[in-house]
Amino acid sequence: MMASVFSLDAVYVLTGVVLFIFAWMTFADRTNPRRVGSGLFWLTLGIIFAFGSLMPYWLTGLLVLFMVALDGAGRVSRGAYQSDQASQAEHARRLGNRIFVPVLAIPIVTFAFALTFRWLGMDANRGALVGLGFGGLAAMLACLKLTGGGARALMNEGRRLNEAMGAVNILPQLLASLGVIFTAAGVGNLIAQGIQQIIPANNLFLLVLANCLGMALFTIVMGNSFAAFPVIATGVLVPLIIKPFGVNPAMAAIITLTAGSSGTLMTPMAANFNIVPAALLNMRDQYGVIKFQLPFALTIWSFHVLLLWLLIKVS
Repeated sequence: MMASVFSLDAVYVLTGVVLFIFAWMTFADRTNPRRVGSGLFWLTLGIIFAFGSLMPYWLTGLLVLFMVALDGAGRVSRGAYQSDQASQAEHARRLGNRIFVPVLAIPIVTFAFALTFRWLGMDANRGALVGLGFGGLAAMLACLKLTGGGARALMNEGRRLNEAMGAVNILPQLLASLGVIFTAAGVGNLIAQGIQQIIPANNLFLLVLANCLGMALFTIVMGNSFAAFPVIATGVLVPLIIKPFGVNPAMAAIITLTAGSSGTLMTPMAANFNIVPAALLNMRDQYGVIKFQLPFALTIWSFHVLLLWLLIKVS
């Protein structure tokens, strides 16, 4: 019984329940001109989370396509929210530094779950994911205790933040699955064949440059260096650099991965990093974060190329 409660499936079900509440509140929100389409979007996502382990894969895929169609047709939007800045400032003064308690609860609970799972001989990584879900629940309860607010206010604020992010909420999951598809389709091998036709096999610097450039470009397309890494590693890094030059795999892999992470700073596909903050902060330019980060990202990427080349030369 306890194993079922403190499981990843339980976290998914809880997430689905929250999304069901958001959908119901959206359907009832007369200020949202597209409340039906928006409500259907969050309701569908809630169904995927709550019942995904029970549904066949093809049905989940159809539901995802339905969500894409809703957003593509412009049927997903946010309602009108009234904010009392004076009241918010008063709450902030009253709470002081205690406002950070809910935020700190999330990593503390996550870390505690990971340690507990490891102590019990279970997968600590899964424990961290489960802990992240229950850490969010702990943060919600801490918010209610600190502010003295009700569950409706809590959910309304959660819905406001959720709608501020919008459909980009599902982008990381879709892009991660795209990386798996690219790897299975042999895209990395195709890239390697093209590089071999252009760059001599003994030109280490150009191979390193192509490796880091390919990693950054694929990260820009996918929005996630972890999704791009299997494609570049299997197609370029291992066959063209690690094996021919006898390079330390751990060293080359981590530098290649972080070279791709510089691409994360340059793309709107990395919505959680670059688009969501702009939406939450009500920035006038939704690409303002990317424009600010761009020169730093290019500099960091250049140093990755030089670092990987120098470490291979001196090893």
